[in-house]
Amino acid sequence: MQLQKIFAKPIDRTIPGVIYADDRTSLRLEVEEYVLTNEISKGLDALFDEYTDYQGGNGVWISGFFGSGKSHLLKMLALLLENQIVNGKSTLDYFKPKCKDDTMLQAIMEKSAAIPSKSILFNIDQKADTISKTEFDAVLAVFVKVFNEMHGYYGKQGYVAEFERVLEERGLYRAYKDAFKETSGKDWEHGRE
Repeated sequence: MQLQKIFAKPIDRTIPGVIYADDRTSLRLEVEEYVLTNEISKGLDALFDEYTDYQGGNGVWISGFFGSGKSHLLKMLALLLENQIVNGKSTLDYFKPKCKDDTMLQAIMEKSAAIPSKSILFNIDQKADTISKTEFDAVLAVFVKVFNEMHGYYGKQGYVAEFERVLEERGLYRAYKDAFKETSGKDWEHGRE
């Protein structure tokens, strides 16, 4: 019997050695082929229990050795919690068959996916302009930068992002951008630095 006939998917295809949380090039394949092991299922059950019974501040720490699947798990969680549509199908619909024998996990997964959420996936090394060990809030600065960028504000300078945020809150941001373009000849997004 040929080895290729044993497997459902072609085994001679390129399989990336590393999954990047912010890479969206092969989402369908990644979601389809993600395997819910018993250990991951138990962890998801506990995570979704906490997520759906919000009692204040929350946070999750995913730890493991290099290559253990942390980024892949994080990516799948983000897709699942937002219940993103991947190739015309909801992420929840990809995941429910993976836990067909665990109706409790399916139910809590559905409940979690129904809560409106937004995930921001990024590689901290790529987003950090400079990370200095002497900078007290270096990691926090990267989170603020990425958060500002997600909202369309200028991430590299916090005071510019705050200026943009205040203009938007006052309903003046669009008018300001138009005036800037008229005066400088550049779009605000290209001239604000």
